[in-house]
Amino acid sequence: MLQYFATGLDPWWWAAWLVPIPLLLAAFRASTREAWMLAIVAGLIGGASTASYYGMFIGPIGSALVMLVRGLISGVVVARTRAVVLGSRHWLMVFVYPALLAAFDTVIAAVSGDGTIGSLAYSQMAALPVIQIAALAGTPGIVFIVTLFGSLAAVAWHRRTDIDKSWLAYGLPSALIIAVFAYGFVRLANGAAGSPIPVGLLASDRAGDSVWAAYAAAVPGLVNEGAKVVVLPEKIAPLDRAAADRVRAGLGRVASDNAVYLLAGVTLLEIDHKENRAWLFAPTGQLIADYAKHHLIPGLEASFTSGREFVVRAVGTNQFGIAICKDMDFATFGRRYALLGVDALLVPAWDFDLDAWLHARMAVLRGVESGFAIVRSARQGLLTVSDRYGRIVAVTASGSAPVASLTVHAGFGSGRPTVYARLGDVFGWFCVISSAAAALASLRRLGFHR
Repeated sequence: MLQYFATGLDPWWWAAWLVPIPLLLAAFRASTREAWMLAIVAGLIGGASTASYYGMFIGPIGSALVMLVRGLISGVVVARTRAVVLGSRHWLMVFVYPALLAAFDTVIAAVSGDGTIGSLAYSQMAALPVIQIAALAGTPGIVFIVTLFGSLAAVAWHRRTDIDKSWLAYGLPSALIIAVFAYGFVRLANGAAGSPIPVGLLASDRAGDSVWAAYAAAVPGLVNEGAKVVVLPEKIAPLDRAAADRVRAGLGRVASDNAVYLLAGVTLLEIDHKENRAWLFAPTGQLIADYAKHHLIPGLEASFTSGREFVVRAVGTNQFGIAICKDMDFATFGRRYALLGVDALLVPAWDFDLDAWLHARMAVLRGVESGFAIVRSARQGLLTVSDRYGRIVAVTASGSAPVASLTVHAGFGSGRPTVYARLGDVFGWFCVISSAAAALASLRRLGFHR
């Protein structure tokens, strides 16, 4: 059951640290076949926690396949760990389990059309000191350190002193875990807030033409509270060309009447396709940015055409980038914006109620990884502002009012790309290469003995 609560849409962060202990201890005492079955069942239980969520997008068969893949990955990782722990005395055995999981995390993020969604790293979003390691090693770094604890505990309990260089086998992992927590606490303590710039967020779960008037009526209230930038959600309404011209002019008037930067998400209906766009208006009412969503939802946005351009605009002394919802599922996307020098990303979004907490926190982690704040306004989700360290500055639910609102005097600081933003998944690919090399070496030794 720990697996279920560690991987759900509202995960228990501490459960992820404990999951490997009973699973590995049972596998060490079981036969090879039994260990495989235990691990696969554990993976299936973990997959069940999000089965209904995936089913919304890819149907029951697709959701079942995702569960099966998770079960098989769990089987491979546990079986490989068991083989090393039972067949060797090498002090590095403690690292096999976390390195394999970090390797799979890296590969899946690189090849999946859903990016990092499903990563165990998101289970730690309530553990701020832990997620700071993402600024060095991304989601693979979080996955590695979280599962290292369980691996250490299980191996230590099973092998005791029957291991080469036990002081190193147990001392080095312990030191790494302590170092990660220390790094996290120090980074949070030394994190400067920066000069504040007031931002406002609006979101309504209602649909229809009347929502435009509701947003227009709500903007002055945010401006009276000091907002210089106002962010509305994604895909507020589908617009043909005539409607797009009319709405564009109306939003420009709202921006100029209130002397505010205004960002709004719309669906453009072209003759042979659709486009998911975000329009940014200057306080003069001029349209100064027209951003097209890069990463589309498989299936649900099959008729949409994706964008390629990264958009950065200066607001006062701050540099703001624009993203839309699912764009924030991809670490490579966040790294690109970091290298462009953004202080914050403005993110119109549309969630699915069920994933409100998780999808907001996925965007927050992009900020920790690469070093920028997040201003995210979601329909059927959360209005969230976070700093570059993942601290939630303010949050409210879109369903909390007919038009939910939030005004925050947020200190964004200067955009400074992190180590991870500059180097990418170096650590993750190291785990891939080292795990593959170790497995090949084992196969060669097995072939030689035969």
